[in-house]
Amino acid sequence: MLVIRMTVEVEVKIKAYNLEILEEVLIDKGAIIIDITVQRDHYFNHPSKDFQETDEALRIREDGELVYLTYKGPKLDKKSKSRIEENVEVKNYDVVKKILTHLGFKKVLTVTKDRRTYQMRGFTICLDTVESLGTFVEIEKEIDNIEDMVKTRDEIFELATDILLNPHKNGIRKSYLELLLEKKSE
Repeated sequence: MLVIRMTVEVEVKIKAYNLEILEEVLIDKGAIIIDITVQRDHYFNHPSKDFQETDEALRIREDGELVYLTYKGPKLDKKSKSRIEENVEVKNYDVVKKILTHLGFKKVLTVTKDRRTYQMRGFTICLDTVESLGTFVEIEKEIDNIEDMVKTRDEIFELATDILLNPHKNGIRKSYLELLLEKKSE
């Protein structure tokens, strides 16, 4: 019998004002740095439905030498950016872009960010400097079922508070793509 596993990315994004101080706090509390990279996220829109309206996303991520194709489903709760997320590593950005273009997908925007990634208490903490937007922190964890989403989200809120962030005051449910599109329309 074929079993299809669903991956839920439980994520909380918080506006950050000083990543250097936050990085010191993370290190003092035992976080371990696992990656420093520049990511380019190329977002595409579906040919027959507007992902902005359906709250979905399709992107090709260039992450150093690695390239991933990612689908993100609609947000699953009102307090976080948690969603079903499916990723697959691909070999070549240009080829995947050509395939999507042949299928009618249109490129929307590219989000470029410098990212420093830490692990702490089983969570991934990303310190992001996003071109044209500023600095943010994303705290996330992938889980296998929706039933654990609220518990995991609340654990992320506790961790954020422990590292001197206020997710209730400075939390953001919008993606970097949404924030950049809003900024462009101003």
